[in-house]
Amino acid sequence: MDKFSKQSINKENFFPVDDGIEIGVLLTLIEKSDYYKNILEYFNIDAKNNSKINVKGAKTLFTVIKKLNEKYIKEDLTSNLNDINFNYEKGFAIQFNNLAGNQYLTNLEINSLKATPIHSGERDFFSNLYEIDKYASKLIKNKFNDILDQNLALLKTKGEHVKKYRLIHDIEDNTFYFRAIVSEDRYQNYDNSLTVVVALLKLHFEMIATDVIYDLDFFEYNESFIRMFFKTSETKELKGVGFLENALQVSNDEIKREALKFSNVCSIIFEDSKNNKQSLFIKPKDIKTKVLSITHGTGPTKAFKNLEDFVKSKENFSNLYREIEAITKLKDHNQIVHLVRSKIDNSNTVEIKKFKDDLMKILLIEIKNTTQLLETFNKLMFLEGLEIDAKEYLRYLIYEALINRK
Repeated sequence: MDKFSKQSINKENFFPVDDGIEIGVLLTLIEKSDYYKNILEYFNIDAKNNSKINVKGAKTLFTVIKKLNEKYIKEDLTSNLNDINFNYEKGFAIQFNNLAGNQYLTNLEINSLKATPIHSGERDFFSNLYEIDKYASKLIKNKFNDILDQNLALLKTKGEHVKKYRLIHDIEDNTFYFRAIVSEDRYQNYDNSLTVVVALLKLHFEMIATDVIYDLDFFEYNESFIRMFFKTSETKELKGVGFLENALQVSNDEIKREALKFSNVCSIIFEDSKNNKQSLFIKPKDIKTKVLSITHGTGPTKAFKNLEDFVKSKENFSNLYREIEAITKLKDHNQIVHLVRSKIDNSNTVEIKKFKDDLMKILLIEIKNTTQLLETFNKLMFLEGLEIDAKEYLRYLIYEALINRK
C-alpha cells in the first residue's frame, strides 16, 4: 500500500528555519513510552529541560514523527487461533473476534475487527502456522478461499495457538492493518519515536563533550521504520578528489531483530564538472562500521548501557578513510563502471530490477576521471522515482566497486 511505503525527506525540504529543538519538546514524543523514565535517568534530564539541541533538521524530523504518531495507533493483541477467521470482502484480511485484554481496542466499543496485512504481515502470519506461507500465498492468489478456510479449521483442532499480533489503527479512516507477530515475552517496544529521541539526545551531549557538530542531512521512514543520516564536521582530505566527510546512520525497525542501530557511513564531497559541490553517500557492510546496536530482545538496562559504545564512531571513520583513500589513485575508471553495471544487471533485488534499464543507461558512458565517476554514481542515486531500498542497495554496491573492486 502506498501510504505505508518508505518516504524520504532531505534538507532542501526541511522547515525554512530549523536549527534544532528544545529537549522538553522532543521528550513529548515518548511521554507515554514504557522507557520514558529510562531515558530521563540515562541522560540525567527532566521533562522541563529547555536546553536546545542544536542539530539542524531536528524540528522537521520531530514534526514528521509526531504526525505519524497522531495518525497511526499501534496495538499488540494477544489472540488464540480459535478467535481468528479470514475475510475476503476486499482482498485478504484477518478477522480478530476476541479483543479482550487490549484496553485500547475494548475502549473503541467494537466486538471484532478486520485487519489487512501490510509489509510482510501475511507471510509472518502463515509462517508461524507450521510454515505454510508459500502454500497459503498461492491459495490466496488463486482465490481458493474455501481451501484456505478448511486449512484454518483443521489447524484450530490441533491445540491452542496463541500469538501476539501487532495491529495498526489508522485513525483518519478508521481501518486496521496487521503488521507482524511479535514475541510475547522477549519483545521490547523500541519504536521510531524512542529512536529519534535517543539519537538527538546522544548527539546533543556528544556535541557538548567534543568539538564535533552534527546536522541531519536526510531521513527515510514509514510508520514502523526510520533511517536518519547525520553529517558531522569531521572531514579528511582526499587529494585530487575532495574530502571524505564522516556521517552517522541511525536506524530502527520496530519489527526486525536489530531495533536501534548507530553505524558509520561516509560522504565523498567533490566538485562536479560544472564546479557544483556534490555529496555521494556510500557505505560498507555493517560489520565494519557498526557503532552500537540494541535488539528488541535486549532489556532497557543493558540497552541504554550499550549507548556507551558510541566511542567507536571516531575509530570507524579513521578505518573507513584508510580504505576510501585508495580512490585518489584510481586509474581504470571504466573497470569500476563495468563492475557496477554488471552487479545491477545481475541483481535480483526487486527495486533494482524495476529500474534496471534506466540505471544501465546512466552507466553507458566513457569515464575519464574520478570526478566524472563520482558524478555518474550520484546520477544513479538521484534517478527519478528510484525507491529507498534501491538507493540503500546502491550505497553498498558502489562502495564495493570503488573500494574492494568486486
